[in-house]
Amino acid sequence: MGEFNLHCWIEFSSNIEKTLKEKLPILIAKEIHPVLFKKGIPGEKEGARIVEWDVKDNKLNLIIEGSNYLRAHDALLRLRNYFAEKFGKEKIGVRNIFGKKYEILYHPKRNPLEKIEIKVPWVKNIEFDGKVFKIILENLDAKCFEDRYIERILKRIEEKISKQYVHGKSSLTEEVKRSEKKIEKYKIKSDISEKLIELGWVKKFSLAGVWGSLPPFTSLVRAIEALIIKKIIKPMKFEEILLPRLIPLDTEYKKGHLAIPNEIFWVSPPISRDIKDFEDLIDYVEITGEVDNKMLKEKLDKPIAGLAYAQCECFYQLFEKKVIDIDNPLRFFDRFGPTWRAEFGGVRGLERLDEFYRIELTYLGSPEFVINTRDEILERMVEIVDKTFDLEWRIDKTVPVYLEHAGKVDEEKEEFVKTYDLTILLPFETLSRKEKELEIASFHVHKDFYAERFNYKERKGRIIWTGCSGLGMSRLAYVFLIRHGTNFDDWPEEIKKIIKKMPKSLKDFIVS
Repeated sequence: MGEFNLHCWIEFSSNIEKTLKEKLPILIAKEIHPVLFKKGIPGEKEGARIVEWDVKDNKLNLIIEGSNYLRAHDALLRLRNYFAEKFGKEKIGVRNIFGKKYEILYHPKRNPLEKIEIKVPWVKNIEFDGKVFKIILENLDAKCFEDRYIERILKRIEEKISKQYVHGKSSLTEEVKRSEKKIEKYKIKSDISEKLIELGWVKKFSLAGVWGSLPPFTSLVRAIEALIIKKIIKPMKFEEILLPRLIPLDTEYKKGHLAIPNEIFWVSPPISRDIKDFEDLIDYVEITGEVDNKMLKEKLDKPIAGLAYAQCECFYQLFEKKVIDIDNPLRFFDRFGPTWRAEFGGVRGLERLDEFYRIELTYLGSPEFVINTRDEILERMVEIVDKTFDLEWRIDKTVPVYLEHAGKVDEEKEEFVKTYDLTILLPFETLSRKEKELEIASFHVHKDFYAERFNYKERKGRIIWTGCSGLGMSRLAYVFLIRHGTNFDDWPEEIKKIIKKMPKSLKDFIVS
């Protein structure tokens, strides 16, 4: 005992001092300890117990000691319901419960490698003595207990420890397969970003990581898209959908993106629709010819959404709290618009952008259906980059990105691979990272991760799995040009047939 020590109070709707002073000792001895706090506890194991109490007016102060079999906060919730039923007949209700101080001794699965911190208001201190964590929580209201904040804090500690044993994505990445060597065939031996600007194929804008795709480059992107539709999407019977790019905050949370808030572009609406509220900003801009960021920020309300980071966020919300029949599985794809990721200082060239173009394929059904779908997409995509584009490639199995985004670490051993990355080898280091390679697609099986988060139900109670595959059109166009150059006549016939004739570049429309 003593693993969970909770100083708390229960507030009643009216004065109960006399009643409890008379009855509580008997209730503790005959009903609370031997029955209420023993329910569901195996054999002779200890549950919880009240070690101190006092009552004044309508407030009962308690110290409850709990164990791993019945934690003190769960005992408090049981006690609240017990008193509500016990004294409800006397027209005395339970108004509120509150945890003043909660001391928890917690034995982790593994020892931390460095100090663990949980930065939420209720956590006042966390110390580790080499064997056990001593956690001090304060000011816990009923919501903290009812919504399982305590369990989430302990789980978060374990997640942070697990992440300390993982040194980046590379430590969880293992090569599965690679092509024959082809880099000597590549026509371009260095980054092509500046050359494409000179040719008028792309335009770099003042905002880092934001580029405009002009007619020649756009034609190539659309041709690659058409090839993927022909060789992957149509034969596999994917149906097109248009998903929102403004992702509601509750969807961002369930998707797991609140664990990577530093990588999301957050959207704040104006403080009002009344133009008078913006008159000072407008006057300042018109007179100075400058945009005052501080003034503009004051005109923004709190964030209501994030810009789409993965494209598939709202796919999972389509089925939230719905009943699904996995005998009627589905395959959807989305190419509605760009994806946004806040790379900040990590963007230099065209190969890594804050705003870029992808095709997202999503699928939902039985475990077998989802695994087979993912594997077939990967197989068909490899066929394109190997046979049509003649690129040197590598397949890696790696940490599931959906767990990485949700702040989780996957340590389960599975019979199948959850995530594959398809990477193209390059003859030079990219401008953004010191790597002679570029990941151009990823292929995922989520198991029931999102089915649980979005609360799907299956008609016959069977397991529902989901998966997604993201194919980077902007990056595919980039590596295509590294391999084949900018001379249209040197390009593969399949791409030339789709484009037919290269359009004019920006240079053709500018006099000087």
